[in-house]
Amino acid sequence: MGRRLLLGLAALLAGCSPIVDGEFSDIEVTRPDITIPAVTTATQPAVTFSFSIDSTPLGANANPEAQDGIVSVKLHRLALTAKSGVTDLSFIETLHALACVPISKTSTLSSRQVEIADYEREFDLPAGKTFEVPIPEPVDLLPLLRPSSTEPRRILVIVNLGGALPTTQWQADVSMSLSIEIRQ
Repeated sequence: MGRRLLLGLAALLAGCSPIVDGEFSDIEVTRPDITIPAVTTATQPAVTFSFSIDSTPLGANANPEAQDGIVSVKLHRLALTAKSGVTDLSFIETLHALACVPISKTSTLSSRQVEIADYEREFDLPAGKTFEVPIPEPVDLLPLLRPSSTEPRRILVIVNLGGALPTTQWQADVSMSLSIEIRQ
């Protein structure tokens, strides 16, 4: 259902449309089977991995007139769910995540970025198979949905994990809950 809602939103924003006010909450975006690298030495305290999201279904458009209708895009939830290689994510002690728009299709450099998580564990709590990243306030992603004519319509998410990390690579699904508000 979420994909159809996003496609309908993109169609509304792409062309001429009647006056529309809408809020779409609880939009789930999931990137399945993300590979997280293994810790290669006992002294390595962290690993970094990244994945990208096509931002077109979220309303990204180089046409400024189409962009004017998007009032708000907020990230409310970020979660990792273990798929293979590990069964319990309690080893995560830190998680820092940054979302950005690459300056070109082949680059990871960006002129626009948004910090989406800065977690440091303060006490032990079992995480189990799913780790919900605490996000105290919704994160504004709207700046990432206004690409220039040369930027790809893609959001690159870079995650750095710290803790007593696995010595073998593992896979996880990364899920995000978003809300989008439009005014046309």
